Amino acid sequence: MKNVFSGKNSIKDFLNPDSHPLLPLVELPESLNPFLKDGVHIFAKLMYFLPLLNIKSLPAFNMLAEAEKSGKLERVDTIIENSSGNTAFSLAITARAFGIKNMQAIVPFDIAQGKLELIKLSGAKPILNKDILGEPNGIIKAKEIGKQKGFFNPGQYENEANPKAMEKWIAPQIWDQTDGNISLFCAGLGTTGTILGIGRYLKNKSKKIKIVGVSCIQGSTIPGVRTLEKLKEISFDWNSILDSRVETDTNDSFKKSLELCRMGILAGPSSGFVLSGLLKFLEEKKNNFEELRNKKNEVVAVFICPDTPLPYLDKYSTLS
Repeated sequence: MKNVFSGKNSIKDFLNPDSHPLLPLVELPESLNPFLKDGVHIFAKLMYFLPLLNIKSLPAFNMLAEAEKSGKLERVDTIIENSSGNTAFSLAITARAFGIKNMQAIVPFDIAQGKLELIKLSGAKPILNKDILGEPNGIIKAKEIGKQKGFFNPGQYENEANPKAMEKWIAPQIWDQTDGNISLFCAGLGTTGTILGIGRYLKNKSKKIKIVGVSCIQGSTIPGVRTLEKLKEISFDWNSILDSRVETDTNDSFKKSLELCRMGILAGPSSGFVLSGLLKFLEEKKNNFEELRNKKNEVVAVFICPDTPLPYLDKYSTLS
């Protein structure tokens, strides 16, 4: 594969996940895995090797591709979506490959400055939003605006093309890269598309595989993931796929992200968030790893690294 993209559809072909090799799956060294001596192998799935450097580029492409296929993009000139950042960035760029030039993004009022600049870099128009009790949240606002003439709201929080993107492109990679020996999969709970799509695929391969979701402790803020209370806004039946749910906080997330970065895995705070949650789950199970062991008598855990630390660099200043 020469990895060359040319012709009038070169950008669309470049953004299409079908055009690329498998994304790296990297085992963590013992310094980041306190359970290695117990036969537990932890692997990071590096989603920032995608063309747009983040996991949300997959559902962005798939939602637009499915909408185009069904005729929903006819006479559309503006995409509107509620997003914490990566989906808006990815939609704004990907939409141009589908002939749509404008993107409006309803984003949290406390969005990281680096993420806000990234959205502006993409050409999207950010609309700062603060959820107020008794008033429509950002998801509902985007849906209502999406009904206007010339607008389209992909609806990442209920659009089946979101989890289908993970089921189609990432889950088979993980299965193949682990030779079917994966014991558990761990991801953060945001739109829940990642854990639903990958979880469904893996459960179809083996009911023994454990699916672990990580949510924010109330009062914590990590880009792209939610507290249990905020997960009530999601339309997907995410809880049906989980074997376990753990919580972690902002401080641990940034610390684990920093540790990953300094070992050569340039993973952002949502990656540290998932690793922190996975380690908490393994700590709870350390006296009962037998139920997790595969046919090779090992525990193979895979966790998702959604993006890089680059949009959040100012947030690391308090860490040593």
